[in-house]
Amino acid sequence: MFKTPILLILYNRVEETHNLFQIIRKLKPEKLYVAADGAKGASPTDYQNCLKTRSVIMPEWKCETKYLFHDEHIGKSKNVYRAISWLFEQEEEGIVLFDDTLPNLDFFHYCEELLHKYRDVPKIMHIGANYLERKRKYQKNSYHFTSYSFIWGFATWKRAWRNFSLEIKGDPENTFKVIDKFVQNPIEKIFCHRIYNVLRKHNLDYWEYQYNYHIWRNNGLCISPNVNLVTNVGFKKRKRRIRKLMKKSAPILPLQHPEVIERNYKADAYTFRKVYRRRLSRIFADWFNELILGLEKKL
Repeated sequence: MFKTPILLILYNRVEETHNLFQIIRKLKPEKLYVAADGAKGASPTDYQNCLKTRSVIMPEWKCETKYLFHDEHIGKSKNVYRAISWLFEQEEEGIVLFDDTLPNLDFFHYCEELLHKYRDVPKIMHIGANYLERKRKYQKNSYHFTSYSFIWGFATWKRAWRNFSLEIKGDPENTFKVIDKFVQNPIEKIFCHRIYNVLRKHNLDYWEYQYNYHIWRNNGLCISPNVNLVTNVGFKKRKRRIRKLMKKSAPILPLQHPEVIERNYKADAYTFRKVYRRRLSRIFADWFNELILGLEKKL
């Protein structure tokens, strides 16, 4: 039996949730938390898919299972925020997975080992699962340290999630000072200033950006593996530029630990270029689609 609590965050992806649960069945965790967003009120099909998705999670082994099901549709970011906050109302640490992800079984043991190893190291705030580079550049150890958080399956602690907010609070100049401590490249700095200025000015909840800012504000670092441990199957329906980020997962055990905690600047530069550098118009489009048209915001 696997002892670390696991949180599954769902919406309306029936087939993807079924495939994810087949992996969870092999693991047989002792504690399983399941949070699901509600259906959009005007869509009977969405309502049916939400019900079907929730019904997939039926552990047949001895498992303490808790549910947080929303009756109404609250949107991706609010669903994630409330789900993880709910988990840490009851647990000190845990693993988070989404309904469009497929983890390698090694992912769970990797998370469990690192949750224990860095439990009392405040600087480490996030244990990611993704390695998206084409060439295997950092193979001396099993993982490296970065300032960017991959969120397609991850693990963290209650102490690291504490005080996270979907709002960028405080004076704008203080926000820029926080960014500038982690971002040196001029293009990257301008991009980050603009992104967080847009989020603040228009009060947008774009949780992956707010979460990364939360880590920077607390002078934190993230762990990234040197092989990909979780496949984001949601990328299948995206544009080719995004589909290229969908990497197959691979085993990682046994872990070879770095001797020192040191940020990998080369890895950060690659992550910014390939993952985080998105046009401001994409954020506005997501906001318009979700709040005005009632469509689901995409990663």
